[in-house]
Amino acid sequence: MSLKNVIIIGASGNVGKPTVDALLKAGGFTITALTRKGSSSSFPPEVKVHDIDDTYPQDQLVGAFKGQDAVISLLPPVDVNQLNSIADAAAQAGVKRYIPSEFGSDTAAPEVLKLIPMFNKKAAITDYLKTKESSGMSWTAVVNGAFFDWGIKTGFLGFDLNSKTATIFDAGDVPVCSTILSDVGQSIVGILKNPKETANRYVYIRTVTFTQNQLLAILEKLTGEKWSTTKRGTAEARQTGIEKLTKGDMSGVPDLLTGGIHAGEPAAVYDQTRKLDNGLLGLKDVTIEDLVDKIVKGQAV
Repeated sequence: MSLKNVIIIGASGNVGKPTVDALLKAGGFTITALTRKGSSSSFPPEVKVHDIDDTYPQDQLVGAFKGQDAVISLLPPVDVNQLNSIADAAAQAGVKRYIPSEFGSDTAAPEVLKLIPMFNKKAAITDYLKTKESSGMSWTAVVNGAFFDWGIKTGFLGFDLNSKTATIFDAGDVPVCSTILSDVGQSIVGILKNPKETANRYVYIRTVTFTQNQLLAILEKLTGEKWSTTKRGTAEARQTGIEKLTKGDMSGVPDLLTGGIHAGEPAAVYDQTRKLDNGLLGLKDVTIEDLVDKIVKGQAV
């Protein structure tokens, strides 16, 4: 039986919007966006809005979660205690499924946590959810690698579409698992439609696996221009990121993440180490060339 009543925390963000779109497209779901009072976020008319105080009071969370089959938390994994309290409220309210804000690298792999220490917070939250299984609330964590379309558009993956420049990490030949945001949204639909098959485990999805050299060649072909490239070492990027974050400088996050995903840790290339759940969750096969072509043209993917 599908999980029909869904409440989303962070429904207006990078992952929230495609999640709402996917749920609406699939149909059959009653969607609620949990927002803080005073929020200026807007949603499609089919989405209900439930406001609570900025501090996420426990009693208000329990009230918001009553009658919900699933809670989808898309809050940044910064305050572990706060996110664990949200999970407590969900369990108390009788929620059946909790989807935490994983949506990235494989935090079930110790090698990945060693490479990118900030992901330990994500792992800690998922570990806490495991303690709620006995109360009747199950969980599912989504591993999707880098956000492919967002990463190209914002330059996070090292490519600047406007200036036709690229930052190539190390030799540029490390495979990177990645997923477009619409597929992330579809994966959540698939989880809710297949609760038994996705209970209490990580699910693994990816749209494409690429190397920077491969992506550079595709971009040069599509734009008809030779791109200017700069080299950067992954070890230096990670060290810079750690030093910045130690000083409270959050600009170190991109350094740490990009230095991690391009470092060549075998566990990070999870489509070689884990069974993908693309078929179960309803993801369709696409080619990287078609995706990049649409992204360059500003089309939806």
